[in-house]
Amino acid sequence: MQVTFVVSQVSTDSLLQLPGDWTTDDFREILSLTEYGDQSELSDKEIQEMAYMSLADLPKAEAADLLLSYVFPEGTLTKGQRQNSSHEMDTERLWEEYPEPEHHAGFYRVGSLLYAAFNGGHPKPDGRQLVIRVSTKQDAADLLTNPDPALVLRLLAPAMDGHALLHRLYEDELKGGSFPTAKHILYRMESRPLEDDAFELTVYSTDYWLEDFRPVETYEATVAIERVEAVE
Repeated sequence: MQVTFVVSQVSTDSLLQLPGDWTTDDFREILSLTEYGDQSELSDKEIQEMAYMSLADLPKAEAADLLLSYVFPEGTLTKGQRQNSSHEMDTERLWEEYPEPEHHAGFYRVGSLLYAAFNGGHPKPDGRQLVIRVSTKQDAADLLTNPDPALVLRLLAPAMDGHALLHRLYEDELKGGSFPTAKHILYRMESRPLEDDAFELTVYSTDYWLEDFRPVETYEATVAIERVEAVE
């Protein structure tokens, strides 16, 4: 079935870190990994500051390797991949360039903390928080309550130039059918119902994917929806 959505941009903001990517508990773990010592008398702000300082006291590659080991579950990267990546992160945007998209969010998380801890000295994170308003006259509220990443990309694509990276790499997937990479392009999504049966969708990714989203005004996006019927 075809569903037509009405889409408009609410806001767009650049981010150096994604909200919640690094918490006080994470900073405590980093201090433990860097053998900082007693943390019991430190405030949350001091724990963050000390974590930054402890990382900055390490050689860049060693700090990157420590964070890669912390962020990526064991077995996700081989030892060789991790070591190579740790030496590349001070010059390369691995959240864009790494060949496996499923690792991009993890590399962005690491890259954002390295940038903060070293006061620059690493590629500047280009995170993006995009908020859009979406509505439809058709019975599709269930699709927007917990939207599939593929659906969200298909809602964004009409407001991107045909030469945008998303179109160039995933032209066929944007038309419909399976789009497994979508969940790796959009790092995080949130949905909030509005009073007029519309939904506000908040999307987190990077400018690598979202910088070409430039709607001039409200627009329509017609998306092919495949509904799975329950088997009794």
